[in-house]
This record gives sequence, C-alpha cells and structure tokens, in this order.
Amino acid sequence: MLRILGLSMFAAVFIPIAQARAAGVPLTVAVAAAQAVVDACKANSYDVTVAILDADLSTRVVLRGDGARDGTVQIAYRKAYTVIKTGMSSADFGKTVPPSASPAGGASKGPPGAVNGDPNLITWAGGLPILSAGAVIGAISASGALGGEKDAACVQAGLAVIADRLK
Repeated sequence: MLRILGLSMFAAVFIPIAQARAAGVPLTVAVAAAQAVVDACKANSYDVTVAILDADLSTRVVLRGDGARDGTVQIAYRKAYTVIKTGMSSADFGKTVPPSASPAGGASKGPPGAVNGDPNLITWAGGLPILSAGAVIGAISASGALGGEKDAACVQAGLAVIADRLK
C-alpha cells in the first residue's frame, strides 16, 4: 500500500513538472525561427549566432551561422536569458539600467560584465520574447550583426516566419 501511495505522490509532483517543461517552444518551430534569423542576417552580410531558450531558462536551440565568431554564442544566450528573467526585450531592459549598474555603461567593446549582480543579464539589444496565446513561452536572440538593433531586426524576421505556428 505504501508503495502505491509513494508512486502516486511521485506522479502527482513530477508529471506536472515534466508537462510544464514540454510546453516550451516546439523544436520544429525553434529550428525554423533560428534558421530564419541566420538567413535574414546573412542577407545583410551579418554572421550571427541565434539562441532560443524556453521560459524555464533551458536552452532549446543554439545555431551558430557560418562565419559567426565564437563569442557570439555567449552573448546570444545572455540576450535570451535577459528576456526571460526580466520579462522585456533585452533592449528595453538596457534602457532601465543606470550606466553605473552596467560596466562601461554597456558600451564596452568586449563582453560586458555582470549587470545588477547577475552575470547573465545584458543590456544589449537583440533579444525578444516568443509569445503563444499572449504568454511568454521562450526567448530568441541574435548576436554578431554590427549593433544590437541589427540583431533585433533579424530576430523580428525569425519571429515573423513562425508567427502562425504559435497561435
């Protein structure tokens, strides 16, 4: 009897957690979006990395385009992470951070340091939420174009490709 009760409690606790994790960005949608971002940037001669995270901050897809620098992988991850953690685009978050809270005011040439004590937050543009039925199910970002606004434009192109698949 105790064994059955124990299994029932296990199922009651862990099955909903597994179902919640499965409710993120479907893999086929994530791959299509990532490829569309890389293609949009490549059409403008930008070599980028795309990162897609589910709402639980788990990495869903990382696609490093041909020619994209290695450091773009970390920056793309941080942009998507920032979207999930703050509930806003990475650019909008950047506007809320006083220059003193972001090393070099977010204008340094190398990877920026921790923001507000979190080493994964970043103030650079290029990360946007992925929405389904009005809820954030993940985040998508790009890194490697010459400026965050260019990364964000490529990300918008990727979101446009998958918009009808997220309703």
